[in-house]
Amino acid sequence: MQVGHKKAYSKGGGTTLRNSVTLCWRANKLQGTDNWDVFLKKQGVTVHVDGVKQLLKKLSLSELKFLAAKHGVKLKGIFVEGGLFSSDYRQAPSKNQYVKALTRVVSENDVKSDLSEMLTSRLR
Repeated sequence: MQVGHKKAYSKGGGTTLRNSVTLCWRANKLQGTDNWDVFLKKQGVTVHVDGVKQLLKKLSLSELKFLAAKHGVKLKGIFVEGGLFSSDYRQAPSKNQYVKALTRVVSENDVKSDLSEMLTSRLR
């Protein structure tokens, strides 16, 4: 058995327990530098995250922000270096950043129940 990286070390993946997976030699070589989800798809394995990700992509930015706040997800956005005549600043998190972060922490049922809760609170 070998220890593989879910996100390749060469692509910025850390050598941490959270980023590790136990693989046989053959599977580790097959994975190469693909991330874990891509590798599983190539092997014909359905990743449960796909359904959640597709559901989250359909939501508005305000709905994603609500879900992030409810589940304690905090995003900083992207740091942008200023040019010759402007200063550095932090750009607000994008919709894709919210989707990526929330995919790790919520299930489809969480999303559906939280959104129905959000709608009922707005109607009050």
